[in-house]
Amino acid sequence: MVQISGGELLVRCLIKENVKYVFGVPGGQLLTFLDAIKRVGEKHGMKFINCRHEQAAASMADAYARTSGEIGVCVGTVGPGGADLVPGVYPAYADSVPMLVITAQNQTWKSYPDHGSMQALDQFHLFKPITKWNAVVSHWERIPELVQRAIRIALSGRPGPVHLDIPVDVLYNGNEESFAKVYPPERYRPMKPPVGHPELVELAAEMLYSAERPLIHAGTGVLRAKAWNELKELAEYLGAVVTTTVGGRGSIPEDHPLCILPASPAAITAQNESDVVLVVGSKMGDLDFWGKPPAWGDPEKQKTIQIDIDPEMIALNRPVDVGIVGDARETLKALIEAVRRKGERREPVERLKDYRKMQQEWLNGFLSLAESSEKPIHPLRVIKDVREFYPRNAISIVDGGNTAVWASYLNRIYEPNT
Repeated sequence: MVQISGGELLVRCLIKENVKYVFGVPGGQLLTFLDAIKRVGEKHGMKFINCRHEQAAASMADAYARTSGEIGVCVGTVGPGGADLVPGVYPAYADSVPMLVITAQNQTWKSYPDHGSMQALDQFHLFKPITKWNAVVSHWERIPELVQRAIRIALSGRPGPVHLDIPVDVLYNGNEESFAKVYPPERYRPMKPPVGHPELVELAAEMLYSAERPLIHAGTGVLRAKAWNELKELAEYLGAVVTTTVGGRGSIPEDHPLCILPASPAAITAQNESDVVLVVGSKMGDLDFWGKPPAWGDPEKQKTIQIDIDPEMIALNRPVDVGIVGDARETLKALIEAVRRKGERREPVERLKDYRKMQQEWLNGFLSLAESSEKPIHPLRVIKDVREFYPRNAISIVDGGNTAVWASYLNRIYEPNT
């Protein structure tokens, strides 16, 4: 019988998930894996992207996952290679981005606990605080099981990065092909996400349709669930104002008539004045002022409905009147049907024109700086000119610090995952 190495078995598992790219830096412990990508993976469209640094590899896997909606995969060798992945993995954990992080480890007989090996590092505990789940793969036969479990966890519920630490002997050792239980995704993970409870969806529909000033607040959960079309359809049927979290930008085009720019004075005013708020896929963190007044209404007077795939996020920062656990896209579909049964399409919220006027007056101050020809030029001039040069679906990569502040004013986001 044909024998295959642990490295090839790992590649076969990734092929079943239709993984197209593996980002990383080569290392001796990874040779069987890299060789299998070349021999076997490339026939199925898989490529190894050789990076200059492991942090870049993790960031590239993160960016790929954010923009494509698919799981990102990155790899680093034992010790410094694994450690250098950490700065790129943490943002994915913070933003709930699905990634599979693979690290090579020293041989099983000299790891956990280490007893003086070169480049030794306890990578299991290093990655534990910044991943949803991780494990050490201690045997060839466990590769398919643990890869499947890792990907199931990464993609199910609230997504996020997962980590597998694989000793070099597990990657190099071989076994008969017949022992490799490599299944397609539908055999080991749910292919359809859960929908919110019908009674709660019906209650939410009644509250929203009866509201005078309904508002929908969209977080990154809308993007992860690919629920942007459902969000827009519900908002247009209700005539509801739409605001987003900073991370949820792109859930609705920022030039849509119902959209008010995130964290702007107009958005804060609309959020404060709304009588019924629907929060979708957001924990309402610090950039949402934790859902507290005056950025929001008094929770004893302003009704709040929250939809989230993760039950731990329900009422995390703000009390709710209706908490619905379910996938954003599937639950919004059900909510749209329930709202349609309530009556005809509603006109936009009456105060919307006032919010848009307030927003434009706020933007005018920044536009005057952005359109100035004074030297040295103002940073907003760069932001405005760059945004106008690129098409609506251009992907924005914004650095931290003041760059992020200027970009938040004039770098409009029009399409999901851009």
